[in-house]
Amino acid sequence: MDVYDEIIRLYEEAKTKGFNVGQAIYDQSFYFVDHALLVDNTIQSRIREYQFCKQFSCPPYPSLQETPAKVIEQFSVIEEEFNFCVAKKQREKKDA
Repeated sequence: MDVYDEIIRLYEEAKTKGFNVGQAIYDQSFYFVDHALLVDNTIQSRIREYQFCKQFSCPPYPSLQETPAKVIEQFSVIEEEFNFCVAKKQREKKDA
C-alpha cells in the first residue's frame, strides 16, 4: 500500500464516521509520511489565491460562470477547513 492509498483510506473512514476529513488525515498521516512530501505547490498557490480573494473581497474570475468548477470546489474545501480550525481554536480558548 502506498501513501496515497492510505490517505484515501483515511478520507473514506473519516467521511463514514462523520469526522472532519482534513483534521483526521492530518492527525493520522504523521504515523506514515513526512508532511514535507505531501506539500503540493499548486494547492499552496490556490490557498494563497483564496486568502487574497477573501481579504480583498474579489472573485478569482470575472464571473461565477467563468470560474472553473475545480476552483469553486477547492475554495469550498479551504473555507471548510479554515472554519473548522477557527472553531477548534475558539473551543480550546474557551476550555483553557
